[in-house]
Amino acid sequence: LLAAGTAHAELAPQLRSMLDAAIASGNDADIDTIAKYLKQASPADAAEIDRTIGDHRAQIAAAKEEKLRHLGLLEGWKGEGQIGATQSSGNATTVGLTAGLALTRESLRWRFSLRALADYQRNNGQTSRNQMLFAFEPNYRFNERLFAYGLAQYERDRFAGFTSRTTLSGGLGYRVIAQPNFTVDVKAGPAWRKTSYIGEPAASDLTGLAALNARWAISRTLTLTEDANALYSRDNTNLNSLTSLSAKLSNALSARVSYQITNNSNPPAGFKKTDTVTRFTMVYGF
Repeated sequence: LLAAGTAHAELAPQLRSMLDAAIASGNDADIDTIAKYLKQASPADAAEIDRTIGDHRAQIAAAKEEKLRHLGLLEGWKGEGQIGATQSSGNATTVGLTAGLALTRESLRWRFSLRALADYQRNNGQTSRNQMLFAFEPNYRFNERLFAYGLAQYERDRFAGFTSRTTLSGGLGYRVIAQPNFTVDVKAGPAWRKTSYIGEPAASDLTGLAALNARWAISRTLTLTEDANALYSRDNTNLNSLTSLSAKLSNALSARVSYQITNNSNPPAGFKKTDTVTRFTMVYGF
């Protein structure tokens, strides 16, 4: 703040105090809004206001880069846990549970993400859904847009016809859109997949993976995300899309509704090609 005050010492005291307060809030949207109205009120000071804000953001970026450069192995992890449940009685007795955990860690060049998701449901005493997924993905950034990725993923879904599916992949990705409130990443590369089918021999094959990850902060409290991927092979192509809408209830707590659709082009005999899941969960960020 002292640096900011020195940088715009020529501003009138009222303008200076308003700009200082906006900068002290640490909220970029508030800073931009206050700066907009200050420049409208005093056009002659527009360049000085822009320079002050630019200096402030450069200091923040430099401090963040220095922190990431010296980040310890167990430092910098962020995450969220989500849980949802359903229960009904009467003509049909249904009990369902969905739970998930996501962890991320970013350093100067590396980004690590770990995801776990499980769905379980019983209908009239019979298990009707039992899905599980674990995924680990490291990314190495060459610059602000280009990155390399790796992926190790394990799935289990008996109601889709397999007891286990392991996928390993690596390739390149690119951030197509890089806005503060809207990002879109695409990535592609070769992959190896091994599937243990129910009632059929296990199979392994070389495939190609293509994926899209998008995040849109619609407002301060509302966020829309889309995570889609395709694993293509001659024998079976797997398509997966997870669309989520999260509404922030407090600093740490959010409500989320998500819709997932999975399609296997060649499932085992007796199993459907397409499966969908709708989840309503509470999410706690940490």
